[in-house]
Amino acid sequence: MTDSSYYEAYWKGVSGSEWTPSSGNATRDEKELFRKYLPPGACCLDYGCGNAKRYGLALATSGVDYRGFDVSEHALAEARAAGVNVNLLDADGRTSLPDATADTAICFEVLEHLMEPGRALDELRRCVKPGGHVLVSVPNTANFIQRLEFLFTGFWCPGGSPHTARREPWRDPHIRFYNPHTLRRLLAENGWEVVAFRGERFFLCSLPIVWRKKEFHPCFNWLSLPFAWMGRVFPGLFSWRLFVVGRKAT
Repeated sequence: MTDSSYYEAYWKGVSGSEWTPSSGNATRDEKELFRKYLPPGACCLDYGCGNAKRYGLALATSGVDYRGFDVSEHALAEARAAGVNVNLLDADGRTSLPDATADTAICFEVLEHLMEPGRALDELRRCVKPGGHVLVSVPNTANFIQRLEFLFTGFWCPGGSPHTARREPWRDPHIRFYNPHTLRRLLAENGWEVVAFRGERFFLCSLPIVWRKKEFHPCFNWLSLPFAWMGRVFPGLFSWRLFVVGRKAT
């Protein structure tokens, strides 16, 4: 599925640094999906949970039966220290959950890291109950900044980490890339009925220069408000992240 030694070094390298993949809280778009598909008492499988600080701890304390899985023992140790229920994915990317256990699975910002993302979606389908759902998010390769940067500079940024995305793109953790069309096709071709799709609201903080300057984020978040609708109406161009909801057949 993926190289666990790479992600051991990845999580050790970002722990304690200014940037981590789990920094911040769940976004407005993510919270809306959680409210709809993860009510208190629901069993949630979080595939690629990392240290569970971004989603796991909040979901567990909201009454969700949270089960996180990741390839990095270092990240899982941080999650366990916070009291979150997490376990290790095996070498083939399989969880230890029995068949048809989870009401909803989440797989946020994971599929772009996997050599064979279809196998992860197959495992999630095994674990989710009939009629249950999977919530997926990925970066949008087709957003307008990526298009303009490639057009005028010839450089295409994988966008996985500010430590590698431009300085060492060959070491970047993102190895698979999606737009709205390919993301929907990926789920459909791996046995999920696509029941909802949305783009993340447009945020100026996602601009590369602003992204690295956290002190500017409050101001740019405020400036983004009049333009937030563009990400919903034109997700292929103005969303930096894409969300899709799949349903397992009953």
